[in-house]
Amino acid sequence: MNIRVIHANKTHKEFLIYANKSINTINQTEQTNGLECNIDKDYFCDKPKFQCLIAEIDNKPVGMLLYSYFYWANDGEVLWISQMFIEEKYRKYGVFFKLIKKLIEENQDIKIMSCATGDENKRMQKILKYYGGHEINLKFYYKHLEKIDC
Repeated sequence: MNIRVIHANKTHKEFLIYANKSINTINQTEQTNGLECNIDKDYFCDKPKFQCLIAEIDNKPVGMLLYSYFYWANDGEVLWISQMFIEEKYRKYGVFFKLIKKLIEENQDIKIMSCATGDENKRMQKILKYYGGHEINLKFYYKHLEKIDC
């Protein structure tokens, strides 16, 4: 199976919104329309706030990896994987590994990658551990500073 990994473009917008909603369902997290409302000003703009890789098979998007960067005092710059999604039909074909390979190729200066997943997402936890990820004992909190409305 020929898997092509590229940076997301506007033709992938609906897939990204769909993937985001699917991830929120799997992780049993709050469903918001934040990505849908903000994707144009946050990604399809001159200074994107995040990056996104898309895996395609036969020019059809089947997976995505959304990421950005932050600074962690203990480790320095960290590549934060915000979301990963592979269409169920295309799991076990190496799509995840192609996305990660491209991510690492494009970010050779980064020494730490981090991500979070919901307690319910056992499949992703297993994949992350298989890939050498280590679970750390932190709780994540967030607060909306303003309500997201389209």
